Amino acid sequence: MPAWTEAYALLRDRIASFPTPGEIRSVNLDGEDVEVLGYWPDASWTAPADAQRLIFLGPVDEQTAAGLQDAGWKETAKMSLLAGKPEDVEQVVKLPDTSALFEAPMNDYDVVEVTDFDRPVARGRMHYGSNFGLLSDPDLHAPSDPDTARRAILANFAGAAYGHGIPWLLLVASSENAGTLAEGWSKATDLSFWQQG
Repeated sequence: MPAWTEAYALLRDRIASFPTPGEIRSVNLDGEDVEVLGYWPDASWTAPADAQRLIFLGPVDEQTAAGLQDAGWKETAKMSLLAGKPEDVEQVVKLPDTSALFEAPMNDYDVVEVTDFDRPVARGRMHYGSNFGLLSDPDLHAPSDPDTARRAILANFAGAAYGHGIPWLLLVASSENAGTLAEGWSKATDLSFWQQG
């Protein structure tokens, strides 16, 4: 599996393991909420009995998808992995005078938060890999200008990655955000999220 897939677990406070080749199993910090991530398997594949969520990479295998639905699974989200070079994407976004931006390094990732009148309105995370920085779509908490808040977080991380000499930025983005690609970003692969019943 590509290195970013393990980083995606760390970015969400999950513990990853590798029970079989081509598959990552992760759990939350309590050892529960089993998630399995891998490429789309063929139709003969069976989901582990204890899995609560499945994430598949790449184009949908329609036969496997139909089998999952028959077994009580439902697709809950479509996302995309976007890739860009830090020097090619936006690195500076002007925030309103009432806003501020804060950075905090954590164990497995760095956090950037945007506030407006001292109220947190957006927060994002980035995990540094050996040759990439992996970002999650920023969480938005009703900012007055969602687009600017989101762009400010991504730009701050792009500037940090550039300063660290990281050659690639990777972003797991919702289909909606991936559909309005900003300059410098391109789609690397699709992600399909499935949940039991």
